[in-house]
Amino acid sequence: KHFIIHARKAWLNGLSPAQNRTIPPLHYPRILDLCNHFPDLNFSINGGITDIGHARALLNFPQQRLEGETAELYAAAWDWQSTGSMEACPIPSNLQGVMIGRGAMNTPCMLWDVDHTMYGEEKPEPMTRRQLLEKYRLYLEDSHADGSSVGSTHLALKPTLGMFAGLRGNKAFRGTADAAMRKKNEEGAPARVLELAMEAVDAANPGILDEPLPNTVAFRPQAPKQNGTNGTPQGTPQGTPRGTPRGQKRKPPAADGGSADSVMTCAAETGQIPDASPLVTVSTQ
Repeated sequence: KHFIIHARKAWLNGLSPAQNRTIPPLHYPRILDLCNHFPDLNFSINGGITDIGHARALLNFPQQRLEGETAELYAAAWDWQSTGSMEACPIPSNLQGVMIGRGAMNTPCMLWDVDHTMYGEEKPEPMTRRQLLEKYRLYLEDSHADGSSVGSTHLALKPTLGMFAGLRGNKAFRGTADAAMRKKNEEGAPARVLELAMEAVDAANPGILDEPLPNTVAFRPQAPKQNGTNGTPQGTPQGTPRGTPRGQKRKPPAADGGSADSVMTCAAETGQIPDASPLVTVSTQ
């Protein structure tokens, strides 16, 4: 059996489903705890993974390492410091891969070289957004010939809406697509909507469609956001003492004077990631 685990607690009181995806702190090392406690089951890690560089770091850099990928970066990706452990544990053989959800939806271009960086396939020729969108437009012509409803057109174009995230042309692309898909005629057909959106980008920002897509680079860890009041990480429940490691439960000391929660240690049976290529699951649901 294979379980995909979102590495945060769900707070049932006080947070919406959307807030539960971002506010509770991530506890990546707990996924390795599950792997070690249930060696007959397979797991993938989910939550907060926004690019392929991060996925590579969590999997201890499958295939050849990219520039800047180090053992220290692997430890930083798993946030070992928060567990109190002095060293990073190796990857258990039953950790099968990662799941990238909203990261792929928000910035789909990051997947253009995933077959090379994650699975070791031959490095692809440089690609532009124009080439990628034109291929998708031809697919839409075959699979979605008409614009029978705004809903169906929106779903057909949803994978493209993050193509210009953070770039010039984003407003022109999304604004034109939104207006065109509401038309109940041939201009509301998904392929035609995409064509109009590309034309709008070309007019507003010449050249942006023909810039080469960036290659996957090494993961860049970011410091946790602070509340700005007591210096605790954003989303930490009120009353949590400063300096309490994330991932450890806030319990009183055990009766024998020891800690109620031991610091995570590496299981002796764990090994490096298996030779088989890791699983990268993409979900936009």
